Amino acid sequence: MDKFIKFLEDYLGEIKYGWSKNANDEELPFQVIKYGNGPFECTVTYSTLGLSKYPLQSYMNEKEIHQELIFVSDSSMGDINIPAILQQVGKMLLQKNRALLRGDVIGPYGALSTNSKLEALYSTMPVYFPDDFHSYQVNEELTIVMTWLIPITSQEALFIEENGWSSFEDKLEDLDPDLIDFSRESII
Repeated sequence: MDKFIKFLEDYLGEIKYGWSKNANDEELPFQVIKYGNGPFECTVTYSTLGLSKYPLQSYMNEKEIHQELIFVSDSSMGDINIPAILQQVGKMLLQKNRALLRGDVIGPYGALSTNSKLEALYSTMPVYFPDDFHSYQVNEELTIVMTWLIPITSQEALFIEENGWSSFEDKLEDLDPDLIDFSRESII
């Protein structure tokens, strides 16, 4: 685990602090960590740590996937809701024994933060980071996949459902919205 933590800190900056309990003071089977850096100036990154100890099933082919969740936000937002979001998603994955695959949508379940139109999460590769960060090779048999959760609007979630994740990612590439901005407008 020490080598994996070094890998995370090499890309995300020094660990600032973490959460091992939820808001109800219940111990979780993994932690949520806040790092000193994000992919851009004035951003920070959060991740799960320890979720990858649990092999999760792919619903596409029953393959076992070990993954950690990544979340990037503007550093001025503070920690409001982000640790809880990662805790809820991680617990859901463990309860369902199901990995998040590229293009999966969680929600919509209502605003992710006050005054935000973002109501769902989109699962994809962490493209704001170098390619070497997308996965971590523990050994010949075990790779940890880094899965980026992007907040999206309910309209974007519906677009993905109706048109597929590839069409949504094409739109993201064409329009280049600020995916870290919790107050951004829908691209649909």
